[in-house]
Amino acid sequence: MAVSLDVTGGIAVIRVDEPSDTVPHDLRTLLPAVVDARAVVLLVGRGLCVTDIKRLVRSSAAQREALSASLRGVRDALANLPVPVVAAIGGSVCGEAAELVSVCDLRVLASDGGFVRVTGGQVVVARRVTADEALRTGLVDRVVPSSAVLRVAVELADECGSAWIRQARQTRPDRVRAGASGSPGCTPPG
Repeated sequence: MAVSLDVTGGIAVIRVDEPSDTVPHDLRTLLPAVVDARAVVLLVGRGLCVTDIKRLVRSSAAQREALSASLRGVRDALANLPVPVVAAIGGSVCGEAAELVSVCDLRVLASDGGFVRVTGGQVVVARRVTADEALRTGLVDRVVPSSAVLRVAVELADECGSAWIRQARQTRPDRVRAGASGSPGCTPPG
């Protein structure tokens, strides 16, 4: 299964482990089950990150548009969850994985990971943003060894709690969802 859910101690961990055309639908189906959690961790596995470009290149324009529309729906649903959402990024993200982690409240990235920006129509061009650059520019809040990504993300999710996120969204909504915080903790933006 490409998407799975585990809830422990009030923290819901949604794992996206493999590429599949059903990932947006599967995620959207799981989201109602996490609204009662104290926080959510979205774990994006390394395999999904590596193969996403290959899938993108092989898709037709119609397939890319259908996936994009579906992804926008799940991205918006994820962004509007009433609980904090922390991304645990196990590798380099691009495409749908980058789109989903971009709306998370906080992002933890593996030190050997990064973000890949893909552009183009007939010719596909990619530029990789390293973990250090992602941290420096505020794309992520923490960079840790790949073996610690999930643990650190769960710790952040546990630390944050719903009250912080509600306050942060009311005070500085641009800072919370746009990934511009640059602050690797749960101090409410002010």
